[in-house]
Amino acid sequence: RSEDNNEKTFQYYVENKTDDFLAFEITVSRRKLDKKGHDILEKDKDSFTIIPSQIIIPPHKQQSIKVKWEGNDEFYKNPNKEQAFRVVMSQFPVDLNKKKEKRQASIQVVYEIRCSLYATPKNAKPDLKIAYEDAKIIALKNSGNRRAELRKSTLIIRDKKVTDLVNPEEIETVIMPGDIREYNKKKVSDVPAKRSAER
Repeated sequence: RSEDNNEKTFQYYVENKTDDFLAFEITVSRRKLDKKGHDILEKDKDSFTIIPSQIIIPPHKQQSIKVKWEGNDEFYKNPNKEQAFRVVMSQFPVDLNKKKEKRQASIQVVYEIRCSLYATPKNAKPDLKIAYEDAKIIALKNSGNRRAELRKSTLIIRDKKVTDLVNPEEIETVIMPGDIREYNKKKVSDVPAKRSAER
């Protein structure tokens, strides 16, 4: 679940719904996106303090994690531009079950939980415009200082909402400040026809 507010401390809750103990290491990475929307992550040990940075959750219990914003050099150089991060919770093996059982070969499912986290300046706004397009793709540029959420965009292109032109599977996405992102177009047969009048 994404956290997004103007507070300096963010709190997450991780619930263990299994019958085993689960252990996680929590880290924060700076997040950038390529033109196709794939994450590019870089470990960041300075921008946040994580309390605790490792957790062990008993079966059917939950554990809270606090992530405190400390700032960084980029923020002091450009305090009006939003920064994007990923909180990554990576499971590591732990055996705290009291019952001793015979060792048997087994397959263990390892979890990794990723959450979006943004350091957003007050009054920051997106500014979404079309950058270029061809028969298959449409590229959008965010010239604002806050991420643009495509599903909330009011951008109109040739009398149609941009969300009516983009592949529906890509609508729940973001364009970072200063970035260009390419989207696959809907098939022509799927694009809603313009209505002559609204009721």
